[in-house]
Amino acid sequence: MSLCTTTSLPDALPPLDRTWYMRFVHWAAGARAHRVICLVFGIWLLNAFDLIFTVLAHTQGVLDEENPLARMLLGMGIPSIILFKIGIVLIGTYPLLRFRRARITELGTLVILLAYALLAVHWRECYELYSLTISSDIHMAELGAITGAAP
Repeated sequence: MSLCTTTSLPDALPPLDRTWYMRFVHWAAGARAHRVICLVFGIWLLNAFDLIFTVLAHTQGVLDEENPLARMLLGMGIPSIILFKIGIVLIGTYPLLRFRRARITELGTLVILLAYALLAVHWRECYELYSLTISSDIHMAELGAITGAAP
């Protein structure tokens, strides 16, 4: 007599539930909704980053705004561009949150987040180039002072 009893594999498996596919679809849709909410949060964070650097670049005179509407709003004052950007993002993310269970919404939200991430990289490159230009100008001014040449 054996102390260890084994059961055959088919007896060890639970009976197959015919609604497993529907439960998986509901779980995936619920998880998708949570992912879309997280992606929208990321869009808001990166948009705030873009807004801050737009305002900083405008106040420092580093870059000129190419968007004519944003340029006009910056000319009216900083609060107007802040309200504009918040309003645009609110209007733009409402459909994403409203239809967050749809597969296309998740894909669209991911594309928007990727675009804002590339914009964040572009801001970094702009400020890095600006800092190199400033340090080069300082170096040239120091060199001109040493040699007595006009800058």
